[in-house]
Amino acid sequence: MKPKLILCHALILSGVLFGCSTVNESPRQYILTPDNPSEHTDVLTYTKPSPETLKQIKVARVSLTKEELNKLAALPKDAAMSDVRWLVEEKPDTMQNGPWDTQLYIFDTGDTNHCVRVELIDNAGRVDHRWLNGKMLFVTVWFGRIAWTDFILDTETLRFAYIEDGRLDEMLDGPEK
Repeated sequence: MKPKLILCHALILSGVLFGCSTVNESPRQYILTPDNPSEHTDVLTYTKPSPETLKQIKVARVSLTKEELNKLAALPKDAAMSDVRWLVEEKPDTMQNGPWDTQLYIFDTGDTNHCVRVELIDNAGRVDHRWLNGKMLFVTVWFGRIAWTDFILDTETLRFAYIEDGRLDEMLDGPEK
């Protein structure tokens, strides 16, 4: 093939790939039909995280003071597979008026003076987390009764492998019976 033809094809392919990477994904919706006909049908929606959501999730490497380490040592540990990492969750006092913030502190077994802190700001007081392997952490943080954000955090690079907002709404007009 001639070099000019190859360059032309490369430019076209680059343009196509760039166009595909910048397309906004539309929300995905799923209709959840209950087994019991007397129950309401729900609509489950997943979307890209909103700018507000991204402001409510902060991930950073931090150094802890001795007092902070002692306070966190009293909390239950959730160890990753192979005990490579572990985390503790500092829950908000939901008996007080909000906003409620939850912090996850992720420790490497080799260095307990430094950790990764995941701040979940102004959440509804409910955070669910589960280790997927030795470094990937799946988190669901509820920002209301029907709205949440799911994310998978790579605890080594501090990057999101996945993040989406979710919402569960009751369908006002159900399917015809």
